[in-house]
Amino acid sequence: MIAPEWTDFERSQAVNTTHIKRLVLAPHGDDETLGCGGILAKYPNETAVVVASTMDRERESEFLKAKEILGYTDYTCLGFQDGFLDHDMHKLVGRLDQMILHYQPHTLYLPFPSAHQDHIAMYEAGVRAGRLSMTPGHHFTPNIYAYDVAAYDLTLYPTDLKWNVFEALTEEQVDAKVQALQAYASQMVAGPHPSNSIKVQAAATGNARAVDWAEPFALVRAVCP
Repeated sequence: MIAPEWTDFERSQAVNTTHIKRLVLAPHGDDETLGCGGILAKYPNETAVVVASTMDRERESEFLKAKEILGYTDYTCLGFQDGFLDHDMHKLVGRLDQMILHYQPHTLYLPFPSAHQDHIAMYEAGVRAGRLSMTPGHHFTPNIYAYDVAAYDLTLYPTDLKWNVFEALTEEQVDAKVQALQAYASQMVAGPHPSNSIKVQAAATGNARAVDWAEPFALVRAVCP
């Protein structure tokens, strides 16, 4: 669905809020699966997805198929131009403010700021939208994590982010992530590639932490009650 443009009055009154424990912010359709497919399969009823960039019919069909495989239902597409999320950061942050206010999540998942300009823009806008603000009605998100989009192994600027939080998964949840990623047929590549070794990566990540399967995250902020 396409998110409506909210008025300042609606924003200040926090109308139509839907309390979701976890909110995944994805620059493009497929990033939510690459980075948080395990989380979505593990917590489908308490997780929502916001995709920033517009999707053509093929990509949207793939997104909906992947969503069905992972089992979550709540999502929003903001309709920004693919490849140009950084061209109007004020508007992007404002729309994410609205989405965070709407969902009021306890935990926010952002893409690691790697080599793709849209991933950097989404990470920076997400951190800003999750801020403690003096604006009336703004929702402060207690916990923020960065997720790994394995297709990109380079960063364009140094950060202090480290893969230091690991979500244990079942084999069934990992298999759902693999199947959901395969739904994005237009984005798949042949041969050696991180997107073709999701299950191997999940096993290696988990085994190094004494579990069978896991998904990695980098802690940005955590507020413990």
